[in-house]
Amino acid sequence: MEAPALAQRGRASLDFQAGVSKATFGLHFASEAELAMKGVNAQTMPDDMDERHALVVETLADSKIFKIRELFGEWASRTHGAHCDEAFEERRAVIEPYLKSLDEGPATLDYGDGEQAPSYWSKVWFHRTTGGWDHIDHTGYVHGELVHKQLVARGYGGDIFGQRRAAAQQAPRRDYKEILDIGCGSGHFTQALQETFPEAQITGIDWSARMLEQARRVANEKGWNWKLMVKGGENSGFADESFDLVTTFILFHEAPPRIIKSVLEEAFRMLKPGGDIIMADVPRYAEIDKMASWRYDYLAKWGGEPYWRASASMDLVQICKDIGYVDVEGATQAPSHAYYVLRAHKPA
Repeated sequence: MEAPALAQRGRASLDFQAGVSKATFGLHFASEAELAMKGVNAQTMPDDMDERHALVVETLADSKIFKIRELFGEWASRTHGAHCDEAFEERRAVIEPYLKSLDEGPATLDYGDGEQAPSYWSKVWFHRTTGGWDHIDHTGYVHGELVHKQLVARGYGGDIFGQRRAAAQQAPRRDYKEILDIGCGSGHFTQALQETFPEAQITGIDWSARMLEQARRVANEKGWNWKLMVKGGENSGFADESFDLVTTFILFHEAPPRIIKSVLEEAFRMLKPGGDIIMADVPRYAEIDKMASWRYDYLAKWGGEPYWRASASMDLVQICKDIGYVDVEGATQAPSHAYYVLRAHKPA
């Protein structure tokens, strides 16, 4: 059964939204060019991030470009989720049967025993998504197929799915039998893992039941037997030495530092001796210049990412070494510097 297309109004709305987002990025770099003309650059910016924000606001107080950039950015950030919801609702009657047809298949979904999601997740509207990740019954489809594929992939300026495949391919082995994907969401990185390691049994966990429902549909459509469970990576309940590879992709910046450290400790416990982790997230501020780190910090504040700065400031390599990992490597990926990959090994 082929996925139904959006109606003309929904397509036009998302086309316009993607266009505004793309234009916003262009205006942002034009604003940085104005900063450079006024002597504000990576070398002259202060060390303190809040002082950098204040300096930019002061320097560009009379800039029409910067004001338009703020207007466009605020509008796109505030409305993108609502527009995707509306595009879905316009075609709910034909999309819903398609989604239901993919509920049955080899993939399984365990909703758990009623464990409450932690407040750091349940009380935050990430990406300024009104009501949070599970605010409507088909949020998983809306975010996985509309927000990410129709908006982020078009306005972001990079191949977000190619990045996922590239990160998965950085794992040092190809013979993993049991893989755990923490914070798997609607399954974009999980799919990259399955394509990279076709013989592996993949387990995916996430606090969002709606996202996992979409991941189950992705797996069932492909004939993959993923084991999906509603739970978090900081206290998963899996037995010691259960997995050969533990992964995350773009999860850490949506959790406070104490949770990130707990996930790394829990991954170490769950890994079999000789196992590996591959964990990709936003660039480390220490590895990029002051202008680039200000840019990410500004976009995070505008985009609804309350934990971004704290997570991007963590020394994940040293934390892993302190836990007991060896062969620890972390690097912001060239040439785009759009994401960071952490690799580490549990001693045999």
